[in-house]
Amino acid sequence: MTRMTDAIPVRERLRSEIERFDPQLDIEMAKPPPGAWYTDARFLELEQHTTFSRHWQFVGRSDQVGATGSFFTGTVLNRPYLVVRDEDDELRAFYNVCAHHGTKVASGCGSASEFTCPYHGWQYHLSGGLKRAPRAGAVEAFRKRTVGLKPLPVITWGPFVLVHFGTPSHLDGIETERESLAMESLRFVAQRVFDLPCNWKVFVDNYVDGGYHVPLMHKDLTESLEIDAYSSRLGDGYSVQTCPSKGGRLGDLAKYLFVHPNFMINRYGSWMDTNLVLPDGPDRCTVVFDYYHDGPLDEKVLARALDDSKQVQLEDTEIVSLVQEGLASGAYEGLYAPRFEQPMLQFHRMLAADFAAQAD
Repeated sequence: MTRMTDAIPVRERLRSEIERFDPQLDIEMAKPPPGAWYTDARFLELEQHTTFSRHWQFVGRSDQVGATGSFFTGTVLNRPYLVVRDEDDELRAFYNVCAHHGTKVASGCGSASEFTCPYHGWQYHLSGGLKRAPRAGAVEAFRKRTVGLKPLPVITWGPFVLVHFGTPSHLDGIETERESLAMESLRFVAQRVFDLPCNWKVFVDNYVDGGYHVPLMHKDLTESLEIDAYSSRLGDGYSVQTCPSKGGRLGDLAKYLFVHPNFMINRYGSWMDTNLVLPDGPDRCTVVFDYYHDGPLDEKVLARALDDSKQVQLEDTEIVSLVQEGLASGAYEGLYAPRFEQPMLQFHRMLAADFAAQAD
């Protein structure tokens, strides 16, 4: 019997919808992916086995795991993970899944000397090995079978922690952008979380449209930008949008970096914020905003900055919900605006490459 979780059969069932997008066409002739990419639950299943298995996932901050025993947890498309600083000061990541019956062994974030499964009390060292299995039998027998938490590849990049759910790839592409982001002196100051009524890719499309929607949707933001000088360029696995700004909170230049598939870095003035978009279903996603600042920060200045950012996000939330409805209508055909939307086309091409790689 073919299981619904077998990635290749899922791809076969969706082949006709995948092939409706031609990644070889230039933007003047290309059509965006059809609505099914954004509304069919089977695409989310396909993405779990392709897009979210082929690329590093930005899951947290280095300062969250700076001391021995410090940890945080999370989930990416039904894959729970645990990141911890172990007894030897080594950064480690694991599936947050007990080797016995699959229960999560940790929740939230904090500090621990060991991890204990709440179901039957199996205990694990910070390094992932089994420490104790109460009343289950001789623990040495389990150890000989190398029972423990299943490890995940983990790295840091700047202030960020990344894990990988497949065979790790290099981050060489975005390394060329690291110096210009000037992240070394930044410190984390706040986090906000938004639940959006749209597919995760709708949020990304909105982000990588080359600023096309900004003058109409974000009028207050536009007043702070030299919008006619907005520009985009493409890199290896990422895109960069820049726009000169008129000073104030945005400084002299606003820079927006998208890292495939679901992470964004916004750098402006003394500020940086990041957007991590996580799928919750075919028509819902969560976006985690982390805010960083360079230097001392007055609480009133922080509150005002967060309010400004929230206003932009509320404006985007309104429009992406309308987009999701249109994509589900069956009437959507789609076109690109060639002057602006090269970063969006690149995103769609990278998705198509992810899907194709499953058949390799």
